[in-house]
Amino acid sequence: MTRVKDLMTAFSEMPVVDENANLFEALLQIGVAWTDRSSGARSPVALVVNEESRVIGFLECKNLLLAFQPGYLELVEAAGPRRFSPSKIGFEIEKSGLLEEALEDLCKKAAEIPIRSALTMPGQDRITGSEVSISQAAFRMAVSGLDYLFVAAGDGLEGIITLTDLMRHICETVRACRL
Repeated sequence: MTRVKDLMTAFSEMPVVDENANLFEALLQIGVAWTDRSSGARSPVALVVNEESRVIGFLECKNLLLAFQPGYLELVEAAGPRRFSPSKIGFEIEKSGLLEEALEDLCKKAAEIPIRSALTMPGQDRITGSEVSISQAAFRMAVSGLDYLFVAAGDGLEGIITLTDLMRHICETVRACRL
């Protein structure tokens, strides 16, 4: 049986950003890491590490967007768990003027925002064990709407498994079939 640890991306293969960096520096580092990956796969998060190289958090794309435009967070909170329909999202963004401001002066904004303002730590709902079957992880991601899960082994986190990892495994399995 294939387990999560067999398909996950280890932290050693993921982009790493220093906790004292700003978003400009972080984005440069993430871009270099994505370019250097020979498989073409891209991690949906970057690790944020302290001076001792211990992981203290993660930088997710969603948090990047929210850091660049704090007004988006208000919309997310207003939507609650029900979320907004696409038409309501368009209306709210147009009403607030966020879309026009969000990516203007991107470089300047990125240089002013400390990485600590955008990092997160995953809750237990985003963590799976390394010995869990890929079937269980796939089902969990599918029913929860998650694109990835952090992988724990022992006392700490050691990697990430994504829907892309699972799809790659499914494709390889089917390709190996002889009907």
